[in-house]
Amino acid sequence: MKIFVHVKAKTFTVECGEGTQPIIWLGNVGVARYSNFNTLTIGAPTGVRQESGAFYENNEIIRNCLRDGQHVWVALKERYD
Repeated sequence: MKIFVHVKAKTFTVECGEGTQPIIWLGNVGVARYSNFNTLTIGAPTGVRQESGAFYENNEIIRNCLRDGQHVWVALKERYD
C-alpha cells in the first residue's frame, strides 16, 4: 500500500506494507522525511487530515480508512516563539 503524504509544500510517497499502522504513523514518517530535506525543525504532527480538511482519528488503522494511492496532509502544531 502506497500513500502520498503532504507536509507543508513537500509530498512524500510512503510505503505502508499492509497498512496495519495507526494513521498518526504517516504523520511521523512525513515529518521525519521533511526534516531530512530541511534544516528547520517542524516538531511533531498533531494529526492527519483528508483532502476535505476532515481529520482522521490518530489511532485509526491505515488500511481501514485509506486506499492505495490516496493523499493525506499532516497537521503541525503552530509555533509561537
